[in-house]
Amino acid sequence: MKNDLISYKRKYFKFTNYFPHTGQDKLHFPEKDARFTVAVCGRRWGKSVAAAKEIEAVITQPKKRAWVVAPSYQLAEKVFREVWHELITNQGVPTRRASYRDMFIETEWGSIFEGKSADNPPSLVGEGLDYLVLDEAAKQKATVWDMYLRPTLSDRKGKALFITTPEGYNWVYEKFLLGKKDEEWTSFNSPSWENQYAYPEGLEDSDLIEAKRNMAQEVFEQEYGAMFTSFAGRVYPFDRMKDLGNFPYQPTLPTYACIDFGFRMPAAAWFQVYTIDGIEHINVIDEFIHQERITTDDLINVCKNKQAKYNVIASFGDPAGSAVQSSSGMGDIEKFRRNGMNVRFVRDKISRKLEVGISHVRSFIENADGLRRLHLNNNCMGLAEDLENYRYPEHKEGKDLKEIPVKDGYHDHGCDMLRYFMLNRFPIKQQGIKFVDRKKEGNKWHNTLKI
Repeated sequence: MKNDLISYKRKYFKFTNYFPHTGQDKLHFPEKDARFTVAVCGRRWGKSVAAAKEIEAVITQPKKRAWVVAPSYQLAEKVFREVWHELITNQGVPTRRASYRDMFIETEWGSIFEGKSADNPPSLVGEGLDYLVLDEAAKQKATVWDMYLRPTLSDRKGKALFITTPEGYNWVYEKFLLGKKDEEWTSFNSPSWENQYAYPEGLEDSDLIEAKRNMAQEVFEQEYGAMFTSFAGRVYPFDRMKDLGNFPYQPTLPTYACIDFGFRMPAAAWFQVYTIDGIEHINVIDEFIHQERITTDDLINVCKNKQAKYNVIASFGDPAGSAVQSSSGMGDIEKFRRNGMNVRFVRDKISRKLEVGISHVRSFIENADGLRRLHLNNNCMGLAEDLENYRYPEHKEGKDLKEIPVKDGYHDHGCDMLRYFMLNRFPIKQQGIKFVDRKKEGNKWHNTLKI
């Protein structure tokens, strides 16, 4: 069924002279066949056109029902206008009833398409749908989806497309995360510059250069980079435009592994360290991230294969891996040891403090002088996503500001793993405060207090 739909869409797109850009391909021809798609896209990406083409591919089939729901009727008209222009104006499809003013099309073969507004919830109660587009979903309320829209898809097992520019970590972000772990959901980010028609020069396009020069970084990343950002909430200053690139394995450099254990979603990565002008840099050359329900034995096999491939000289990990499990009578670290891999870890008082470890990692991503020493190879997109989305909770008025990041169960594992590596390979130096005893001759230092 999926292959038939994909084949039909390709033929229909060609028939209507529609040639999707790189980002739109992710929407129209996804790797995962899911009922619910969350497409997080930058400005001038072509969201209205892409959504319209999905709707056209549905209602050109017999007896289908589709809606586009936007925050207002005016915004809903953007997608409706695209569908109307193609089907009514260009193709002249036969209809039983068609009204641009009412945003309603019913074809002769019994398919119906309507434009709706989320600010009028009672109008969203109706018959079952085969396809639903939530345009600018981040500007809509979660209750509208939960109470009014989701039930319309039950009878026909309909599909939904959430297409939007992000607006911080709101309810759409939660749906975006479902796309990473729920079989019924899929999700992706696509920045503005993946539209090669609007930005033929990509990131070097003059319009993007001007926007980046005159906008706050967080605003640019949200509006054009299609990244979930919170102006005071991001933990790390990671920038994939600066920190992600071609940093492959080099046999002459020492290689290290680091592991965040856990059956639900472990995280592991492989690192190489080298020196430029006397300053150490780190390349992350490979990763094993966002895989669910991985047993310790499975993780051991992954790490053994990588160890042979990269000639790993040392492995680090989560100190919690030393805890004995009741089911096996040993911890993860002991299991690794019995398989020929010794996993080291630090447990000093300073390293155990989460906020200290975060500050330590941050200094490698970008220090006070703007030096960036952490570099991710292009195949490490999972860790890049984690670093972009690891965040602090939003501050609520009247409550103390928490310095502990949100554990969303998805992006925190890769960030924890990276922190363990930095703390082990580059230990935090114990500093000393020294007091002068004025009674001692020679002004000698003593009474060192470790902190």
